Amino acid sequence: MFEYKPRELNYSKIKTYKECPYLFKQKYIKGIKEGLIAASSLGVSVHRTLEAYHSSKSFNGILKFYNKYFISGGYQSAAEQMEYYLKGKEMLTEYALLDEKRTSEVFSTEKEFIFDYQEWTIRGKIDRIDKTGPDSWEVIDYKTDLDPSENFKAQESLQLGIYSVGARRYWNMKEGKASIYFVSSNTKVSADFKDFKEEDILDTFVKTGELILKEEFEPNLEHCSSCLLKNRCPHSSAREEI
Repeated sequence: MFEYKPRELNYSKIKTYKECPYLFKQKYIKGIKEGLIAASSLGVSVHRTLEAYHSSKSFNGILKFYNKYFISGGYQSAAEQMEYYLKGKEMLTEYALLDEKRTSEVFSTEKEFIFDYQEWTIRGKIDRIDKTGPDSWEVIDYKTDLDPSENFKAQESLQLGIYSVGARRYWNMKEGKASIYFVSSNTKVSADFKDFKEEDILDTFVKTGELILKEEFEPNLEHCSSCLLKNRCPHSSAREEI
């Protein structure tokens, strides 16, 4: 059952509010679901596959998991579905080949952290956590964008920042790094935990949370073209004629 908790924050909520306060209201207060499109269907399929792959004791058959967890919804045609299926198959095959050379230990997958800060509860779920040494760790988030940004700077990522804060506060992981793994290109960008200023990251969460409590939900039309609710939003500047 859907329940809105105004003093509970996570990265997705902060990101959504910063992109469009009105979209935040629709998603997190009214509980309107965005639905699936090709990119999001593939993303969920790949995430579920990787979770199963790394949880398997055999560490074999990544494509077996992919076929099991592939989501067929969200595609406009059978041809588009096959196109995305093959893209996912290619990236996961390459992922498995590279994973054979991994020297770290996969400590957990889909692990949730939660901690209180001032009057707020901050949560997050990390796709994968690796143990890289006796007292060192790596928290990893998968991205399945088919065209990842070449200008992505890990040190400036609020998502990696809050993940590093969560790892330190909830699991007492003092040493380590936070990484984004771009599965489509099988490349990774990372930043050390100490590269993130905890006070600044938490301040961003608190200030955004305070705006949410004030119910300031003015629409931001800059991201309408990529919004999954654009055809159901009365403010959208990118509505498609149906």
